[in-house]
Parts: sequence; structure tokens; C-alpha cells
Amino acid sequence: MDDSAQKIWVTVNGERFLVEVGDLNQRPITVVVEGTKFEIDLDHQVDESGESTIQPRISSQSLPAGTVCEVTSPMPGDIVQILVKNGQKINPGDPLCVLDAMKMKNTIHAQQSGTIIDISVKQGDSVEFGTVLLKYS
Repeated sequence: MDDSAQKIWVTVNGERFLVEVGDLNQRPITVVVEGTKFEIDLDHQVDESGESTIQPRISSQSLPAGTVCEVTSPMPGDIVQILVKNGQKINPGDPLCVLDAMKMKNTIHAQQSGTIIDISVKQGDSVEFGTVLLKYS
């Protein structure tokens, strides 16, 4: 994501996520949630009061063939545990690794189905925001 990306906090079902949002004038819009990049389209809906709301459509299905998804660190911290292996099949919601940031353990989860193709970090590594942790396709 380039320097023009905006960072916002989003709450979904009571859980907060730091989301990087790319250029809102481009379609699809690129966003990064917990280190995973997504391309989203926006649907404008009008409620009973006539107010327009925007509903993102995000696909969490399997990645198209040949697509590589990079999972990056959502914050600086230390890798406490790697929970997957190269070649392992994963599904949305599967835990990938645990990141310790400011004495809080944060589990990084898969956003889409795929197969782990590269693990770029090891247990004990210190990482910065945006560091590539692993890739899957």
C-alpha cells in the first residue's frame, strides 16, 4: 500500500480491526485488514430515511489460481508462534501465527482459503508494521 493510504479503525461484531484503505476513487478499492490485502467494491444503499450507506463486498472464498496473498504484520511486535507449515491448506479464520505486541498476544488469521507457500519469519523474530509474515495461494 502506498503512502496515500488512510488507516482507520473498523468495528465488526464488536471486534476492532485496523484497516488501511487505498484510493477511494479507484475500483476496486484496495484495503489491508490484519495484514491481508483485499480488493473490494462498494454498494450504495439507501435506508428508510433516505440516507445513503456504503456496504463493502469482500470475497473470502478461495483465491483465484495463481494469486498470491501476502500476510503482513498489522503492528510492530515479536513472533511468538508460527501455527502453519509450508504446503499446508488453510481456510478463512484459520490461525496462522501469534504476534506479541506490547505484552498482548495477537493471533493473525487467514482471510481466505489457500495453501501456504512461504513463511518469511520464524519464532522469536521482531517485526515492524507491514513486514511480510507469510504468503499463500
